[in-house]
Amino acid sequence: NPEGQKKAIQNILGLCREYELDGINLDFENIADEDRDRLTHFAADISAALHKENKMVSIDVTAPSEMRFWSHCYDRKALSSYVDYVILMAYDEYSPSSEKAGSVASLPWVEKGIEAILAEGVPQDKLVLGMPLYMRIWSESRNDIHAKTLRMPAAEALILEKGIVPVWLPDAGQYYFEYTEGGIRYRVWQENARSVALKSALVSRYNLAGGALWKSGVETADVWEVLSATLKNAVR
Repeated sequence: NPEGQKKAIQNILGLCREYELDGINLDFENIADEDRDRLTHFAADISAALHKENKMVSIDVTAPSEMRFWSHCYDRKALSSYVDYVILMAYDEYSPSSEKAGSVASLPWVEKGIEAILAEGVPQDKLVLGMPLYMRIWSESRNDIHAKTLRMPAAEALILEKGIVPVWLPDAGQYYFEYTEGGIRYRVWQENARSVALKSALVSRYNLAGGALWKSGVETADVWEVLSATLKNAVR
């Protein structure tokens, strides 16, 4: 809807003026593949309007994959020509809808996503690595599997409560722990300061524009010390 788009752009621009914002982040997900060009055109229009007032625009995208409604809808190279930054949402390697349990963002999977998006033509100096500060706790029974989002402090509390000693998985760049209760097996690929340090180090390794996080409020305090150390000399 062209008129709807114009109204949205004006409203967003008005909010940027009212609250003296530096810019906005666009986060459109689960887009129909046939709307790929429409999304690009909207990003181009809103970027043009905000750039006139020296406001920045970033857009979140997923890693390239064969998933409909989740990957093909992003023309990443074209989007990068209009916005200031493209933020790679490097998480949900295994989502709640997955048929088996797994990590939200193992290190090799994150690195593979970076390489794939750079191969599509997104410039290094426009690519921002989005990292998760959450994980999932998987519950497995004989005929069923479920996943719930788990915050970092909750994971630490669970480890203490159950008397668990997590195991470091060097290939995944994460700790892993599990326990059984009431006939149900619970499994966690843990995100903590150590796993975040390894992911954020990729910013420097690939000479990216910086790092982003989802989301504030679910982390432990030591994460910020790690990010300060790893990103201090990497962010442009």
